[in-house]
Amino acid sequence: MRTRRSLLLVSALLGACTAGPADALDGFGDVDDGDADDASSGTDGGEPASPQRFDLAGPDAPQDTDPCDRVDVLFVIDNSGSMADEQANLVASFPGFIAGIESILPSADYHVGVVTTDANEFNGNGCHRIGALTIATGGEGSSDAQCGPYATGYRFMTSADDLDECFACAAQVGIDGSGVERPMDAIAAALDPFSADLAVCNSNFLREGALLVLVLITDEEDEGDSLGGPQEWKANVMAAKGDEDHVVVLALVGHDKPNACIPGQWDGMVGAEIAPRLVEFTESFAHGRVGDVCAASYLEFFSDGIDGIADACNVVVPLG
Repeated sequence: MRTRRSLLLVSALLGACTAGPADALDGFGDVDDGDADDASSGTDGGEPASPQRFDLAGPDAPQDTDPCDRVDVLFVIDNSGSMADEQANLVASFPGFIAGIESILPSADYHVGVVTTDANEFNGNGCHRIGALTIATGGEGSSDAQCGPYATGYRFMTSADDLDECFACAAQVGIDGSGVERPMDAIAAALDPFSADLAVCNSNFLREGALLVLVLITDEEDEGDSLGGPQEWKANVMAAKGDEDHVVVLALVGHDKPNACIPGQWDGMVGAEIAPRLVEFTESFAHGRVGDVCAASYLEFFSDGIDGIADACNVVVPLG
């Protein structure tokens, strides 16, 4: 973990999704946390609070629908001490990204979730585990807010939420996380359909047959901290989805030149670590895209990502 100067994070966009202080009850019951650093810790079960129902395609929706009618977007955000600038950049770039997806898939039903690269200690009762969807943040550089549960009563956002405001709340996960980043363990845990540990925390997020968009943002390599390597990481995703055509992977990482920050420096601190293993994982997918985590803006990267989603969905990106 490296410490870099922090930007003033965008904290004014917290209206509808700030239900109270970060330690407020999250409506998911008092679940035994077990070991917060152990993704395999058990829970005592329990169910989410009865959600408000909307006309959203859920896990019981007919499976003969076009997968691009339903899009599950999972953001995996590094919450270590060097990520303040990048989180602010992500929040600023998100509205353009989601608007771009909506422009090519105007009738799609969205699930949008956020996980961190370690066990988020601020994340509400029973969900202090790696891979658990984020509804609360805390610590330095965070929104320091109770962002959810969201409009449906679950721990992921949908079109029933103000996505810009809710994402600004959840994505500012702060920089008090572990310097041992485990993004691929986070992905494996979040997507595991048989995980009893996260059955409450991630209930109904991942839908069979839906398009999965993985967005990874980290300035460190996953160099043995997560189990396995690029092939095993891809196998974990495929075990959850089955069809590679239904997966888009967008990775903002440190990578080979040319890029914005290697060997650039800020306040004497070296920029992002080159991440060949994460690049290999991303590029192993037909719809994988790699961007520079140190770029001044992520808008160009997300524009390319929208092209990847359009390619996966066989649609044409509108001009202009």
